[in-house]
Amino acid sequence: MTKLYLLLIGCLLSVAGLQAQKSYVTRNGQISFVALNDDDVSAINNEVASRITSNGNITFSLLIKSFFFQYAEMQDHFNTDYLQSNTYPRSDFKGTITNIQTVNFSKNGIYPVTVQGNLTLHGVTKLITVPGTIEVLGNKIIAKAKFTLVLSDFNIHAERVAKKVAIQFNCTYQ
Repeated sequence: MTKLYLLLIGCLLSVAGLQAQKSYVTRNGQISFVALNDDDVSAINNEVASRITSNGNITFSLLIKSFFFQYAEMQDHFNTDYLQSNTYPRSDFKGTITNIQTVNFSKNGIYPVTVQGNLTLHGVTKLITVPGTIEVLGNKIIAKAKFTLVLSDFNIHAERVAKKVAIQFNCTYQ
């Protein structure tokens, strides 16, 4: 019986020592892109679902059809000819902030971070590493990143339009 009490006390102490991870979420994050060789080829998606946790996990998911273009014809070509959004309706990312220990979620400030994880786009999953920032502003967390994607890496063949696109990620989490 004494061993049972010691076991229960040990379990309670180990559970009490665990620190809960805090989650921040958004359903209206923003991802935009512009073709590196043609500024007219650009679009924005304001319906990005994303989660970031205080232990460094970060995910995002978006519908390809939610990208908005200035011209309807471009949007149609994007969805039918290039990204084939009926076949590949979403893009997802699942990764970690590799230097999360440098971010103080209880102190306002801008913290440089490196994010590494798997990006799935057009049915292809690739490991990517992206520099960015996390800004702590009161009870809000703002994550930003800028990076370049080579479209052929994801089996997107849009050479007439662009070989590379500059991506901007901007999410405000609650």
